[in-house]
Order: sequence, then structure tokens, then C-alpha cells
Amino acid sequence: MTRVYEIPYQPDDGASWTVRVDGLPIGRFSSRFEALRAMVNRASAEGGDVRIDVEGADGIWRPFGSDAKRPVAVPPLPQRFSVVR
Repeated sequence: MTRVYEIPYQPDDGASWTVRVDGLPIGRFSSRFEALRAMVNRASAEGGDVRIDVEGADGIWRPFGSDAKRPVAVPPLPQRFSVVR
């Protein structure tokens, strides 16, 4: 049976993204990028029949693949999250 990791477009409560496997929550992340990175790592470690679905801005769920565009650079964190020296 295929395990399907689901990453939503919008955060659940305005602050975090909840990743689901077959509809059940398995983790919360501070950004969509972090959720995707964690699920790619988890799926590759598990091996087998795994798929990652990502919700688009249009509300349509699509399979994530290696051909997906990735950011040239990770956007900077908002000032409130920057490290204080």
C-alpha cells in the first residue's frame, strides 16, 4: 500500500504546517519548505512505495517530484526570528 504524505498550501493556524500521512497528522513544521524537506528525507529513508502530495495555491493536490522547482535561495527569516547576538 502506498503511503501518501500530504503537505498543505496554507498553515493550519497561521503559524505552522501540519503534515499528514493518509489523512492522519504526523508532524508540525514552522514553514512549508521545512515540512517538504523533512518529508523528502523521511520518504527516502523509508523507501518502498511512498508519495508526497503538495497542495497548490489553486487548492489542487499534486504529486511532488524531483522535477519540481526549488527556490534559488531560501528566503530570509522575518526579523522576529533572527538570531540575537
